[in-house]
Amino acid sequence: MVSIVYGFVGLGNMGQPMARNAVEKGLPMVVHDIAGTADRAPKGAEVAESNVEVALRADVTALSLPTVEVNRAVILEFAGSGKSGSVVVDTCTIGPEAAAENARILGEAGIEYVDSPVSGLKFRAEEGALASMAAGSDKALMRARPLIEGYSRVVYHVGSEAGQGQRMKVVNNALCISSYVTTSEALAYGENGGLDIDTMLEVVNASSGQNFATLQIFPKYVAAGKYDSSGAEAHIVKKDIGLFVKGSNEEDTPNDAIARAYQVITEFAEADPQQDQMRIYSFVKDRNK
Repeated sequence: MVSIVYGFVGLGNMGQPMARNAVEKGLPMVVHDIAGTADRAPKGAEVAESNVEVALRADVTALSLPTVEVNRAVILEFAGSGKSGSVVVDTCTIGPEAAAENARILGEAGIEYVDSPVSGLKFRAEEGALASMAAGSDKALMRARPLIEGYSRVVYHVGSEAGQGQRMKVVNNALCISSYVTTSEALAYGENGGLDIDTMLEVVNASSGQNFATLQIFPKYVAAGKYDSSGAEAHIVKKDIGLFVKGSNEEDTPNDAIARAYQVITEFAEADPQQDQMRIYSFVKDRNK
């Protein structure tokens, strides 16, 4: 029986724990990160000297990269050096059009592409409990599934075409990130009237106003005062919700409320692109002062 070698490119806030969880589940893995693989590589993984080495050695490789531009550059490296018949699992949030083009580029090199973005933030990545939204052929997903399941609590096969996974992720992010703004506005109003933030979150989470922000993100990072610990920077959330606004504008679907939230997120990111996304609460609270 031929042993499958798995690869992982991008060992940042999300990629490092994702790769670690997969290795801890027994997957043989070769990894690379341009910022310094030796310091970020999970114990038990082989350290590659370059992305090209991963492309040459791995049968199934996951990508976890910060921007659309970096993602495309790595896709081109794999197209130029990867093994025909191998599979690339793209966990990045890049939008439907970019994913479709990635599939085309890799397809011409005989490489299969699974568009499989993840949701759950850094704490879910640490737990190996992300939600994966995969789009691709049944065959490609079957080969990629052991790797995807290595860092996921659930894997949804949302479609057969590259871009459908991205569309699902964009829908999810539009709801999640816009709720950062509405949750911040609501809690700021409550605090202004003397309500305690912990009490408000407890009441809301037992009531009809609950969402992922109130249930998970705001208790962990805002109420606890750990504003710089979520693992996602302002420019990332601006990019993510911006993909929805761009797509909905191009397709003429309604977006008034989410577009307004995007305006706030844009101002927040422009104030400091590297600040943690959970600084949004202080930003919104002080916005009219």
